[in-house]
Amino acid sequence: MKIFTPQEQLLGKKIYRDKSLKKLEEKFKPKKVTYFSGEFISTKESCDVILLDEKTLLDFVVEDMEKLEGLLGKEKEELVKKALRVLDKGKPLFTELDEKERDELKDYNLITLKPVVFLEGDQDLDTLWERIFETAGVIFFYTVNKNEARSYPTKEGTDIVSCAGKVHSDLARGFIRAEVFNIKDIDSFHNLEEARQRRFLKVVGKDYIVVHGDVINIKFSV
Repeated sequence: MKIFTPQEQLLGKKIYRDKSLKKLEEKFKPKKVTYFSGEFISTKESCDVILLDEKTLLDFVVEDMEKLEGLLGKEKEELVKKALRVLDKGKPLFTELDEKERDELKDYNLITLKPVVFLEGDQDLDTLWERIFETAGVIFFYTVNKNEARSYPTKEGTDIVSCAGKVHSDLARGFIRAEVFNIKDIDSFHNLEEARQRRFLKVVGKDYIVVHGDVINIKFSV
């Protein structure tokens, strides 16, 4: 994930110190723990999320208005006019247009179509990460074994096979089923066998939609 920021002190790769991953480390004691890291950048065109203040927003609004005004009378005119009305009020397109409308405008390189997070004074990095993930509709799932515990970001509504593919392409290609428990239940059992017996660990198929905090173990055959 790449996040645009106007603040120089934030630039660079930053680790998200995920408390859920820490719990997995304490419970299963893997040899290695791999936290998610994202990159804060100063190039707005290639970012996934925009972190900004009101002045920066105004600059981007003006830029988007100029792009949209060049489309008037050409295509999608009603939607273009609606987007211009939003921008004229000084608001970002991401918060005011629905997903279908944003999708129709995605080819025009409009900066405020991207998820917008406003800077709010001095925040610690983890709190800032939480706001970024919530705004962008990003959740986390996890894998854990004796060698490694690891976190993976994905969009809300992602199915288990797609998540398996984020771990390794072979897991998606040869997916059979998965065992899943949620991190919120981790203090309710001592080990996976007890989790299985007490039904905190469940078996799911290809149609299962992963939710935030799921810890997944993929059964596959290639």
